[in-house]
Amino acid sequence: MGGETAMKPQSLTGRVVFQYFYDVGGDIMLERLPKGKLNVIERQLPRGARVLAPKYEEAELQPVEVDLGFINFNRRKATVKGKIFPIGVIGIYITVEFRDEKPDALIELVGLNEGLIKVEGKEMEFDEIPLKLFGELKNKIKSAIVYPYPAFERPEIYTLIILTRSDPELRATDFLKKFKKQTAGILRGERDWRSLSDKEAEDAVKLYLSYSEDDIVIVDWYSAIISGAVEYTDKLVRMIELARIQLLELKTYDRLLDERIERAYGSLRTAFTGPSMGVAWRSRQYRELSRTASELAELRIEVMDYVGDLRNILKFTGEWYLGKLYRVASERFRISDWLGLVDKKLNQLQELYAMAMERVDVHRATSLEFLMMFLIVAIVVLEIIMVVKGL
Repeated sequence: MGGETAMKPQSLTGRVVFQYFYDVGGDIMLERLPKGKLNVIERQLPRGARVLAPKYEEAELQPVEVDLGFINFNRRKATVKGKIFPIGVIGIYITVEFRDEKPDALIELVGLNEGLIKVEGKEMEFDEIPLKLFGELKNKIKSAIVYPYPAFERPEIYTLIILTRSDPELRATDFLKKFKKQTAGILRGERDWRSLSDKEAEDAVKLYLSYSEDDIVIVDWYSAIISGAVEYTDKLVRMIELARIQLLELKTYDRLLDERIERAYGSLRTAFTGPSMGVAWRSRQYRELSRTASELAELRIEVMDYVGDLRNILKFTGEWYLGKLYRVASERFRISDWLGLVDKKLNQLQELYAMAMERVDVHRATSLEFLMMFLIVAIVVLEIIMVVKGL
């Protein structure tokens, strides 16, 4: 790419896509979307087209795309669109095209979302733009949001660097060997890429996929480079998008599980430290414990269903190469680690549910025993009264 050895300076053409995925705090019923208020982008596959994309309908991830116009900042024009996913996620995509840029200039562009930018003469944080657009879009579709829960406020942010042309032309191996440090600098927005250690550069480019000598996809934690593969770039982007959305939802469920587990501990602590007949006679405490048990069971079923879909996600891909890319992306994003963490908390949830139900059953049995004793005493008293009156 120029700079590492004496050669013709490298120029790159393509686009940078800043992706922001937000959890809306519920599922989204697409049929309820007020499409009259949205500038929906209609896409149709040409007849006879080979469909490589995963079957999003089965994975409940087929989105509705919305045109959000464009914005100008730092003497650049960016197009903006949104995607509404039924799983309860809104994605905001800010795309900046570049032409014949030097690698160092591309690194500057990739790092735009890490600081202040100037929009219409006003300085602001880059992250404020997608946050504002998300809020406006969420407000428009609020009637379509169902099964609400506390939303996960932090977005999942990812950057795609899509190269459509390079001069001199870059081969797949050039990114991994000849220009490894510059590639790592682009992926990590590191302006001083020359100071990167060999180990750090190797870590940045180690997870990649290449179908031919002319195309490559390199997936890092914060960003990915897609070079070549122009005809099916959108399919590759969607697989990375899929993994990132899964990461967001796993983090959302992890936080929800933490909150419900903490609340369950509070209810159980009160029940176990109270008087032996407390739940039976103090109806508020008893109702709280019963409600906790019901919520734990409902949440566990919901999370188990979602996690089951995550584990079977490769069944939803229509092309083996996309399945390989999903594995690469999920390894980089540590999807399996998050699945393991959620599994652990699901087991903890099951234990708490068992404890809550055991406590409820004990006090139900105690209450029934007391009522039976009360009825027996009442019958005996009535018989005594009848005998006395008969005398």
